[in-house]
Amino acid sequence: MMVTDIAAYLLFLSGSAVVCFALYALMLKTRNGQSGGQAVLQSAIALGMSVVLGLVGAKLLYFIFRFTYILRLGIGSYFFSLKADELSYYGGMAGVCFGVFLSAGILGRKPVQALNAFAFPGALLAAMARFAEYWLGSLGTGDYLDDPLPFPLAVSEVWNPDFPEYYLAIFMLEGIVYLRVALFAWQNREDRLCFVRTVFYLCLSQIICESMRAQSIRWLFVRYEQLLCYLVCEGILIAYAVRGKKQHSGNWQAAVFGLVVCGLTVLEEFMLDGKISVGEYGLPPVVIYGCMAWGLLELAACEHKARRRLKL
Repeated sequence: MMVTDIAAYLLFLSGSAVVCFALYALMLKTRNGQSGGQAVLQSAIALGMSVVLGLVGAKLLYFIFRFTYILRLGIGSYFFSLKADELSYYGGMAGVCFGVFLSAGILGRKPVQALNAFAFPGALLAAMARFAEYWLGSLGTGDYLDDPLPFPLAVSEVWNPDFPEYYLAIFMLEGIVYLRVALFAWQNREDRLCFVRTVFYLCLSQIICESMRAQSIRWLFVRYEQLLCYLVCEGILIAYAVRGKKQHSGNWQAAVFGLVVCGLTVLEEFMLDGKISVGEYGLPPVVIYGCMAWGLLELAACEHKARRRLKL
């Protein structure tokens, strides 16, 4: 059942952050070879900075996306409010990562190594943040369902006890996918590009998940965070290609295929909005999302091949 309980949301998110940053301290000790005291100190500083910068990032990116609306609303009233639907999830996660980056620099540690150690606990925290949306009402839900489905596939809204309404629980799907990305980060924790690859897969999966969310930061059919996630993925693939060129090995296939996937995703979004139809009634959304998922999985395979070609 959909509920809005900010206290429960903050309690769950705070507990998750403490657990994940404790895991970060463990990763600093086991992966980076730091002493227990150094690892705990760095993790504690990173936690404090991440809380502040995460909130700033969530507010700032939303402001960039919706600055004309906020200017009409009033900048002061916006920045001093904490409405969940006026925060950017990925702006918040970027702020958390920036906090980890800065904390390493403050203590004279290598920020890249710190971020690589944070890949697994960071992806786990991203999953917990999505699961926490259970207490944010309809924010993380998808389409209305004609037939009921059990939790965690769907959540219900009971306006009338005799006729409950069911909606897809997209926040649960996102959290489960992010858990798989966290497992990937753990399995590849010794990879020198562990953090970059973890970010790639978090953003890649969000391209389709953001499309399925009923509420998102958007202008017309453009979903800003979906576009941002694609640009991050494509930027990483281009970086692979540039690094491959420096190593005198062609590595542009993944980046080029990323452009193809972008074009197909735009086409699929038009089809979902009913602006392009195939046949008299068009394709069912499940078929369109299946094609979108297939393209993203192929792009994931391209990333894997491109990474293997890099000599790092």
